Amino acid sequence: MKKSRVLKFECRGGWYKVKENGDMLQVDNTYNEWDGNWRFLGVSFHHWTKHVELTCKETFKNPKALLKGIVWDVDHGTTRLWGGSYCGRLPRITAAYIEEGSREREVGIWRPRR
Repeated sequence: MKKSRVLKFECRGGWYKVKENGDMLQVDNTYNEWDGNWRFLGVSFHHWTKHVELTCKETFKNPKALLKGIVWDVDHGTTRLWGGSYCGRLPRITAAYIEEGSREREVGIWRPRR
């Protein structure tokens, strides 16, 4: 039997989980469900980029590549590039790792300078 793999990443001070099919949820949200309405598409690395540069499938092969990425998602049919600011900066992924079954394997952490 194949072990379930879940990608976990930190962005804007919150943690998110992504299944291999792209389903996504926020870790500390009590109203979360894996319902397929919120999907992780991947990331881009420059705020002017108009497309996903690293897909969800590619992130499961190399989660460390997510670091410093800007999240693209689909929420109830609307495609979004995460924006705004967090601590005066563009919100980027600061940590990422894969959970395999009950085992966690951290693959990279990056912290922005303050």
